[in-house]
Amino acid sequence: MFSEKKQFKFQSEKAARLAAHALAQELEGRFFGRSQTSIHINKNLVLLTIVAKDRHSLDAAMNSFSRLLEMCREIALLGG
Repeated sequence: MFSEKKQFKFQSEKAARLAAHALAQELEGRFFGRSQTSIHINKNLVLLTIVAKDRHSLDAAMNSFSRLLEMCREIALLGG
């Protein structure tokens, strides 16, 4: 098994909670076969953890969720 963690810093705890909530539909108890993703909030940080059966699945999941969280962070910075 392969795993990786990454944290994303938001300007506020509210923005971090909103970003995590926005991704909740992607995470709701579903195991995607080759990877499993979880998100936790610690104040203004969103902590992303991915566990995968192989390196390619880990990289694909990390890239997808990282892009989504980066997009949420950019929207939050714009006041959205």
